[in-house]
Formats: sequence, structure tokens, C-alpha cells
Amino acid sequence: MALLPTDFSLAGRTLEEDVYTGNGTFLLAKGTCLTPDQLDSLVKHRIGAIRVCDAFEDVRTSFPPKDSVAEQMERFAMERESMAHYVSAMARTKALFDKVTEDSIPSLEEFTDAVIPVVKEVLQETGIFRFLYALEGSENYTYRHSLNVGMLSALIAKLLCLPDEEISLVGQAGFLHDVGKVLIPADILLKPGRLTEDEYEQMKFHTVFGYELIHRMEGATEAIAQCALLHHERLNGTGYPLGLTESDIPLLCQIIAVADTFDAICSDRVYKERTSPFVAAQLLWRAACDGLLNADIVTRFAHYIVSLYAGSKALLNTGDEVEVIFIFKDEPMRPLVRKGEDFYDLRSHRIWDIEKMIG
Repeated sequence: MALLPTDFSLAGRTLEEDVYTGNGTFLLAKGTCLTPDQLDSLVKHRIGAIRVCDAFEDVRTSFPPKDSVAEQMERFAMERESMAHYVSAMARTKALFDKVTEDSIPSLEEFTDAVIPVVKEVLQETGIFRFLYALEGSENYTYRHSLNVGMLSALIAKLLCLPDEEISLVGQAGFLHDVGKVLIPADILLKPGRLTEDEYEQMKFHTVFGYELIHRMEGATEAIAQCALLHHERLNGTGYPLGLTESDIPLLCQIIAVADTFDAICSDRVYKERTSPFVAAQLLWRAACDGLLNADIVTRFAHYIVSLYAGSKALLNTGDEVEVIFIFKDEPMRPLVRKGEDFYDLRSHRIWDIEKMIG
């Protein structure tokens, strides 16, 4: 049997021994086939590792039927249209952020008008994500990241079944969460190497700058300003700028924290290359296990986001190009992939990861 960290990747595995809390309360019995909800419960009880059987399920032999040529062409046309809207929104985002100074900032309506078209597309049709994380290059990262976090935050709010007005609000807040970075010196913001301790302390002030800027924004609310201030807070109190914990961090800020972390991992930046949504989802789950991010938000989002990539091309950490064929419900971060005529179940190849998506 194997002692493994408690995370979402163990869904579908079988417990080798009973699990108890630190004070001896019984939680799960030996022989239990682990579900995402049970793993979520173990994380909340701070069970850091569990013993599971070594055996894996056999590779599934039945797959969903492939789209017809007409369906593929229709999907590609929709994705091209989505990409055109996305590029336009990013150009408008850059223009608006470039107008921001210590003394003035465009109105909330101006920012909202820029992001609404792509947010609506995300809430109705998620094909935009199929190309989003295949884009290369760190140019205009701040603007692209702001747009992406706005879209992802609205999507997460929808997955959590929040009211429409809160979905709209968190989309706006996600879009503006990093607006304070316009007041950070460019030599720090765009530094290609690791920040010094002093530089990092200066970078952390973007949360306070964002809060102050949004308070001067026509039409903005305290909730939007709070999201700029608190999106780097963490549930265990290790975040900044206030070191808040658990319920002291508003739900909308917790949503944006997940969206912000996910997009940062999946995007090229001046000091690191992007990685895939599959690896990002695993890292999100690890952060939830460590008490940093909300496990319920991470579980729903991670399970959903990777399901969008069935049929996409990807690059393994072995250097091999593959096609994502099937997303397993029990362990979605480790799908079935095809290389040439051969199929590989990544649940049975634990040292292989989907390193990045490719166009």
C-alpha cells in the first residue's frame, strides 16, 4: 500500500486502512472507494496523508463519439469568433488600464463595457478556454490576466449557483483585482528574475493601491474594492495585506483568489513559462489541502475546467504531443490521452503530466 498526500487525485482509489482525526474520531472505513466529497471532508479535517491500495482501474474501452466534420467546423467557427472578441476586449482593457493614474481612473461602466462581451460568452459557451491557455508569450500579461480572472471568477460564481447579480459583481471585481499594479514601478512589475525581499514588499502594495483607486472610481462599490484589497488573503492567515483567516475573508474574494492563482499558473510570465490547466488544477487542490484556498470552490472549479479540454492537443512532460481523449470523473486531472494509435491512462502513469496545451 502507498501513503499519499490527501488530494483530489486520489478520487476513485481505495482506502487501505481506517481514517481517524487527530483526536481519534472515526472518519472513513478501510475499503472505501474515495469520492471527491470524502476527500474534501478529509482536507477540512486536516488529514494530510492517507494509505490507499496500489491497484488502478483498467483503462476504459468506450469513449464518447467523435464530433462529425460539420460539428467540428461549427465549433471551430465559434472559437474563432470568441478569440476575435477576446483580442478586442484585451485591447480595450489595455487602453483603460493605461488611463489609470494616482489621481484618476475610468468609471466602472467603462471597464464593465470592455469585459461584458467575453464574460457573457464564457457563461453561455466555454469554448474560449480551449485556446486561451494555448496562447504563448508574456507580453501584456497584466491586461490579459485581468481579463482572464474576470471571466474565470464569473464562471466560478456560476458553478457555485450564486445569484446573477453576484455573478456580474464578481466578474467586475475579478477584472479589476490587479488594477493597483499600474502604480507599481515597471522595473519591479516586469522583472524577469526573482524579486528581492524589498521588491516583493513593494509588489504587495498593489492590493492597497487597487483598493484606493477603486474607491475613487465612479460607480464602484465597497465589495469590488475589497476584492482588490483581499484577493491575496489565505484561509490559514498566511496571506496579505491583513493576514485574515477563514470566514473573515469574503466569499467573492475567495473566488477571485482561486481564479487568480489558476490563471497565473496557466499563463506565460516574464519569469516563468505557463503550465497546463491539468497541472494547475492539481496545484489548486494542493493549496486547498494546505488550508490556503477554499476546498469547495477548488473542487467544483477544478473538476469543471479540465472537462473542457477533451479533444484538445497537449504536450506531456516527456516531450510527447498527445490528444486528450477522455476525462475520468473519478480523477479528471489525469485523463486518457492518445499518442498516435496508442492510448495512455495517466492515472496509471503517475510520473507523466500534461505540461501545456498546444494550438
